[in-house]
Amino acid sequence: MMLLGCNEKNKHTDNDLSQKKDLISQKFDLDNPAIKQDLDNAILKGDTIAYVKSYKAYTINGKSKEFLYYAILMAEKNNYKRAYYDISRILALRTDDPLYKKYKFSSSFGTYSFFKSYEMGDDFAKEDVKDFYLDKNKKVPKSSSVYCDQ
Repeated sequence: MMLLGCNEKNKHTDNDLSQKKDLISQKFDLDNPAIKQDLDNAILKGDTIAYVKSYKAYTINGKSKEFLYYAILMAEKNNYKRAYYDISRILALRTDDPLYKKYKFSSSFGTYSFFKSYEMGDDFAKEDVKDFYLDKNKKVPKSSSVYCDQ
């Protein structure tokens, strides 16, 4: 039988928490050579693993807007469906977002990128389309409809 005291602190938990706080407080270096190398490999060589790794590094550090440039390059140069989806996520303004409320507008390019990723078969986009359109018996627009009058 094992008894634990309620007043005894777990030294590992306190240490882990301290280390996590240190990591969060560190400044994210956009000029990090390893991240730059991953981005080069992603865009120039079509390395999707390096792309996802870079995207995660940027978004975890609250820099998704700064990643937009690379997502566009990856999508257009390598025709990468996940990059199109990431563009849509970066540019998406929820209806409760202060910018959406102020301008009453969301990015057409973001909308186009979302439908483009869906048409290319991206799993995340397919799940979102299922939730937003198919489950509600709504017709799924084509990416071409975003910029064309119907």
